[in-house]
Amino acid sequence: MILARIKNIALTEGDVTKDGANGYVAGDNPVGKIPALTRDGAPTLMDSPVICEYLDSLSAPILPSSGEQRWAQLRLHALGDAISDATYNYRYETVREPALHWPDIIARHDQGLRNILAALADEVDSLGAPWEFGNLAIICGLDYCSYRASHIDWRAAHPAMAKWHAGFAQTKAYKDTYAY
Repeated sequence: MILARIKNIALTEGDVTKDGANGYVAGDNPVGKIPALTRDGAPTLMDSPVICEYLDSLSAPILPSSGEQRWAQLRLHALGDAISDATYNYRYETVREPALHWPDIIARHDQGLRNILAALADEVDSLGAPWEFGNLAIICGLDYCSYRASHIDWRAAHPAMAKWHAGFAQTKAYKDTYAY
């Protein structure tokens, strides 16, 4: 939604219903996960990178079309998605019945989050501002980490990254879409 707001693309947010083993039901999404983008006369798109690239293609792209700049932005987007994935996996494992907890997997996802955050903190000066393709996913991943893995206080551990994030948190696109 941030990218849609940045690019002034009108989207209608659908109601999403949890449906047990089917995941989230909204439109024609066989994956059963959010986000998904239903398009008139075309297949539903799912997965944040695919949806972002599609939305980006609708007007002057922020994702470079080729070369090292493109790969750098895709790499950063993947790191942002990795924050969200590791947070989700950590959270999923820790909310199950204690008898079902798998300590090695909890530790793996916790450490994975810490590794990603440290790697991004090492290159925070080159992450870019204002909004770029890669930092869309990083900002969203950081927020999700704060919400679902709050024991990892990345702001205290990485103050330069917290300052970088705060710059985005002041933008209208961020404020209009912040969900936590």
